Amino acid sequence: MSNFVDVVYIPPAVKKELSQKNDGVKEAIERAEFIKVREINHQTILDEVKLAKLDRGEIEAIALALETGLDLIIDERLGRRYAQSKNINIMGLLGILKINLLNGFISYVELLYMLEEFKEVGFRLNPRLEKSFLDSVVGLKN
Repeated sequence: MSNFVDVVYIPPAVKKELSQKNDGVKEAIERAEFIKVREINHQTILDEVKLAKLDRGEIEAIALALETGLDLIIDERLGRRYAQSKNINIMGLLGILKINLLNGFISYVELLYMLEEFKEVGFRLNPRLEKSFLDSVVGLKN
Protein backbone atom coordinates (compact mmCIF):
# COMPACT_ATOMS: atom_id res chain seq x y z
CA MET A 1 0.00 0.00 0.00
CA SER A 2 1.35 3.44 -0.89
CA ASN A 3 -1.34 5.48 0.84
CA PHE A 4 -3.18 5.40 4.15
CA VAL A 5 -6.31 3.98 2.47
CA ASP A 6 -6.84 0.93 0.31
CA VAL A 7 -9.38 2.53 -2.02
CA VAL A 8 -10.76 5.96 -2.85
CA TYR A 9 -14.17 6.06 -4.50
CA ILE A 10 -15.02 8.87 -6.88
CA PRO A 11 -18.41 9.42 -8.50
CA PRO A 12 -18.78 9.57 -12.30
CA ALA A 13 -18.99 13.39 -12.38
CA VAL A 14 -15.64 13.73 -10.62
CA LYS A 15 -14.07 11.22 -13.02
CA LYS A 16 -15.48 13.23 -15.94
CA GLU A 17 -14.16 16.53 -14.53
CA LEU A 18 -10.71 15.04 -14.01
CA SER A 19 -10.69 13.40 -17.46
CA GLN A 20 -11.32 16.75 -19.15
CA LYS A 21 -8.18 18.25 -17.69
CA ASN A 22 -4.90 17.89 -19.51
CA ASP A 23 -2.43 17.86 -16.64
CA GLY A 24 -0.54 15.66 -14.23
CA VAL A 25 -3.59 15.18 -12.01
CA LYS A 26 -5.49 13.49 -14.84
CA GLU A 27 -2.58 11.15 -15.50
CA ALA A 28 -2.10 10.36 -11.82
CA ILE A 29 -5.81 9.54 -11.40
CA GLU A 30 -5.75 7.25 -14.41
CA ARG A 31 -2.66 5.39 -13.13
CA ALA A 32 -3.82 5.09 -9.51
CA GLU A 33 -5.18 1.60 -9.00
CA PHE A 34 -6.66 2.54 -5.62
CA ILE A 35 -9.08 5.08 -7.18
CA LYS A 36 -12.35 3.49 -8.28
CA VAL A 37 -15.42 5.05 -9.89
CA ARG A 38 -18.58 4.30 -7.93
CA GLU A 39 -22.12 5.17 -8.98
CA ILE A 40 -24.64 6.73 -6.61
CA ASN A 41 -27.45 4.20 -6.15
CA HIS A 42 -29.94 6.24 -4.09
CA GLN A 43 -31.52 8.86 -6.35
CA THR A 44 -33.35 10.46 -3.39
CA ILE A 45 -30.02 11.25 -1.70
CA LEU A 46 -28.67 12.67 -4.97
CA ASP A 47 -31.82 14.77 -5.49
CA GLU A 48 -31.56 16.20 -1.97
CA VAL A 49 -27.91 17.20 -2.40
CA LYS A 50 -28.69 18.80 -5.78
CA LEU A 51 -30.68 21.44 -3.90
CA ALA A 52 -27.41 22.73 -2.41
CA LYS A 53 -26.50 24.42 -5.73
CA LEU A 54 -22.94 23.07 -5.85
CA ASP A 55 -21.15 21.87 -8.95
CA ARG A 56 -21.98 18.40 -10.26
CA GLY A 57 -18.78 16.76 -9.00
CA GLU A 58 -19.30 18.06 -5.46
CA ILE A 59 -22.97 17.08 -5.51
CA GLU A 60 -22.15 13.51 -6.50
CA ALA A 61 -19.20 13.25 -4.09
CA ILE A 62 -21.33 14.42 -1.15
CA ALA A 63 -24.19 12.12 -2.18
CA LEU A 64 -21.75 9.19 -2.38
CA ALA A 65 -20.41 9.99 1.09
CA LEU A 66 -23.96 10.15 2.47
CA GLU A 67 -24.89 6.89 0.75
CA THR A 68 -21.82 4.94 1.86
CA GLY A 69 -21.09 6.58 5.22
CA LEU A 70 -17.47 7.02 4.11
CA ASP A 71 -15.34 10.12 4.69
CA LEU A 72 -15.32 12.81 2.03
CA ILE A 73 -12.24 14.38 0.48
CA ILE A 74 -13.16 17.94 -0.40
CA ASP A 75 -11.40 21.29 -0.35
CA GLU A 76 -13.96 23.67 -1.83
CA ARG A 77 -15.43 25.89 0.92
CA LEU A 78 -19.15 25.75 0.06
CA GLY A 79 -19.02 22.00 -0.45
CA ARG A 80 -17.21 21.54 2.88
CA ARG A 81 -19.83 23.62 4.68
CA TYR A 82 -22.67 21.64 3.17
CA ALA A 83 -21.00 18.31 3.96
CA GLN A 84 -20.37 19.41 7.55
CA SER A 85 -24.04 20.38 7.87
CA LYS A 86 -24.86 16.77 6.94
CA ASN A 87 -22.39 15.43 9.56
CA ILE A 88 -20.07 13.94 6.96
CA ASN A 89 -16.49 13.44 8.07
CA ILE A 90 -14.37 15.49 5.70
CA MET A 91 -10.73 15.80 4.87
CA GLY A 92 -8.88 18.02 2.46
CA LEU A 93 -5.64 17.73 0.57
CA LEU A 94 -3.58 19.06 3.46
CA GLY A 95 -5.04 16.48 5.84
CA ILE A 96 -4.24 13.70 3.39
CA LEU A 97 -0.65 14.89 3.02
CA LYS A 98 -0.24 15.11 6.79
CA ILE A 99 -1.59 11.61 7.41
CA ASN A 100 0.67 10.19 4.70
CA LEU A 101 3.65 11.93 6.33
CA LEU A 102 2.71 10.67 9.80
CA ASN A 103 2.39 7.11 8.51
CA GLY A 104 5.71 7.22 6.68
CA PHE A 105 4.21 6.87 3.21
CA ILE A 106 5.89 10.12 2.12
CA SER A 107 8.81 12.16 3.40
CA TYR A 108 8.69 15.85 4.31
CA VAL A 109 10.52 16.69 1.08
CA GLU A 110 7.97 14.67 -0.92
CA LEU A 111 5.16 16.50 0.89
CA LEU A 112 6.67 19.86 -0.12
CA TYR A 113 7.09 18.68 -3.70
CA MET A 114 3.50 17.39 -3.90
CA LEU A 115 2.14 20.62 -2.46
CA GLU A 116 3.98 22.61 -5.13
CA GLU A 117 2.76 20.26 -7.84
CA PHE A 118 -0.86 20.69 -6.71
CA LYS A 119 -0.48 24.46 -6.70
CA GLU A 120 0.93 24.34 -10.23
CA VAL A 121 -2.23 22.60 -11.48
CA GLY A 122 -4.58 25.08 -9.85
CA PHE A 123 -4.95 24.10 -6.18
CA ARG A 124 -5.53 27.39 -4.39
CA LEU A 125 -4.11 27.72 -0.90
CA ASN A 126 -4.26 30.73 1.37
CA PRO A 127 -0.67 31.70 2.24
CA ARG A 128 -1.47 31.89 5.97
CA LEU A 129 -3.05 28.43 5.89
CA GLU A 130 -0.05 27.07 3.99
CA LYS A 131 2.38 28.54 6.55
CA SER A 132 0.31 27.20 9.45
CA PHE A 133 0.16 23.77 7.83
CA LEU A 134 3.90 23.65 7.12
CA ASP A 135 4.65 24.81 10.68
CA SER A 136 2.44 21.97 11.98
CA VAL A 137 4.28 19.29 9.99
CA VAL A 138 7.87 20.51 10.09
CA GLY A 139 8.55 18.54 13.28
CA LEU A 140 7.08 15.40 11.74
CA LYS A 141 9.84 15.03 9.12
CA ASN A 142 10.96 11.53 8.27
